[in-house]
Amino acid sequence: MNKENLSSRKIEGYLKLAQIIQWGRKNPVKFVERFFGMPLLDYQKYVFMSSWNTPFVLWTMSRSAGKSTLGSPFIMAKSLLIPNFQAYIMAGVGSQSQEMFMKIEKIAKREIASFTGLTDIFYNETVKSASNTDGFTHNPSSFQYKLYNGSIVNSLNGSFDNNRSKRSNLNFYDESGFAPDELFTTSEPFTTQNSDFRLGGDVDVTLLPKQFPNQLIYASSASSTDTYYYRKYRDFSKKMFLGDKRYFVADISSDVVISATFNGKLYPVSLLSQETVDAAMRENKEKAMREYKNIFTTEGSDQQIIKRATIVRNSEVKPPTLANESNRKFILAVDPARSHDNSVCTIGEIIEDENVGYKLHIVNSVTFTDENKQRKTPLKTPEQIKRFKQILLDYNGIRTPDYQNILAVLIDSGAGGGGISAWGDGLLEDWKDDNNRVHKGLIDKENDEYKNYLSKYPNANQDILRLLSPKKYKTEMFQSLIEMSNLDLIKYPESYDHKGVLNFIEEGQTRQYKLTDDEIKALINIDLTKEELVSIYEFKGTNGNVRFDLPPDKQSKVGDDRAYTVAMLAWFLRELRRKDITETKQSDFDISKLFLVKKPK
Repeated sequence: MNKENLSSRKIEGYLKLAQIIQWGRKNPVKFVERFFGMPLLDYQKYVFMSSWNTPFVLWTMSRSAGKSTLGSPFIMAKSLLIPNFQAYIMAGVGSQSQEMFMKIEKIAKREIASFTGLTDIFYNETVKSASNTDGFTHNPSSFQYKLYNGSIVNSLNGSFDNNRSKRSNLNFYDESGFAPDELFTTSEPFTTQNSDFRLGGDVDVTLLPKQFPNQLIYASSASSTDTYYYRKYRDFSKKMFLGDKRYFVADISSDVVISATFNGKLYPVSLLSQETVDAAMRENKEKAMREYKNIFTTEGSDQQIIKRATIVRNSEVKPPTLANESNRKFILAVDPARSHDNSVCTIGEIIEDENVGYKLHIVNSVTFTDENKQRKTPLKTPEQIKRFKQILLDYNGIRTPDYQNILAVLIDSGAGGGGISAWGDGLLEDWKDDNNRVHKGLIDKENDEYKNYLSKYPNANQDILRLLSPKKYKTEMFQSLIEMSNLDLIKYPESYDHKGVLNFIEEGQTRQYKLTDDEIKALINIDLTKEELVSIYEFKGTNGNVRFDLPPDKQSKVGDDRAYTVAMLAWFLRELRRKDITETKQSDFDISKLFLVKKPK
């Protein structure tokens, strides 16, 4: 087109649009605030501006600092101000990248209550059609939106085979602290082609304007020192401190968020409260130091049996299970204690998957503690057993024959917790529940202590109780834990973020699930379990013996009781899988194939 077929009014409109775009490129924070209606706090403005045209960027930000809330307008502004811009949102878990994409969509549709002045300017720029009325598509493998200027933004799920041979101007890695190395090695090459490269026609490339550089942005709370994210944090920081303008690292702790300013003045309502941080510190100090104070956890020794990345990879957003509402199958593992340590019961659900066979979901963790005592010491053993019996009923299900849905009850039989003298004896007799219904007792028919008592307690269930000696089984249990974890057969709920709700993405829509107090307590206990699991190390003696224990620097910081119960569950899972495999092989085996003679008539 030229001046002959463009009216002066249209030319004037195009010139104004070009001026606005150029102004927005120079002043991206003001552009976001004015055109999107999203005011930013001062620390967010600093991070936004410092990252705008920097090729290598890393944001280490406290929980509730607004990583996704800041990354969303950043991607929106880039895609709106740069024609033919391509961005990919990625995370170790596909639902995480989709959640950030949904944040962009909600901003565009003015569906976020905390931003009261949102506009529809961005929404009006999305390409719509009869089948796509809002411009946002939700293909399970990749959510996408397109703009009229040719820009495209996709979310990619955690399937790394899909993360190859693409071209990108911006890779945004959300919650990348515990993402596997393969996510980065397969996707970072998207941005390797120089954004200034042009070829073809009679164009003199030396006269073309310089383009925005391609970018890699890694955003997360602090992780552990053995992760890819930490290596980037360390390397980028060094280069930034040495004055390399291509690198920028933001380290925004909870202290910055709590005392955040807006246009130079302390904002009266903060994104994060000191009470939330203090509560997290009391419940799980090491996790809180990592997620709120940006202190990276020292991990990564070859002796560490379970890597945190393994747990993150096998965690999914779901509420804990507090009772059996159908014919689901559960196993219960108990590590009893009398006066010290934790007295713990961890509950796992056994699921038979058509592709991988039996696998284990950790659904709850209960501590038998006296809430009235300041030090939260264990309840007296009779009270612990009484509470455990109620757990048995809860997970067996209502109106179900005794223990029909309980595959196993595993109890540590060590003398310190009274596994035999208190728990084994305490479960023998028939007992009544709160509704005065009688239930069968439990007896371990394989245990030498109780073989002679089978005739004395004929009504006791003999099939599900196992009293496991730590001297005999502990090493085997932790070896089972390592094996089952490496095969991704043990699943966990996602870490609790202290918001009281869970967000599910279903068919392109976000659904909120409000947690009960008991569910919150369960998630907190499972988070403590995860901390203990990654703190267990393998120690090899000079005689070839192997010991699994906490390293000296963790002895006074975390416990090991919860991790031990998960190891018990993993041991049962491995035994169950072995039994399933051997029985299948036997049933499929045709003994007649061993003989070369014909079957007689």
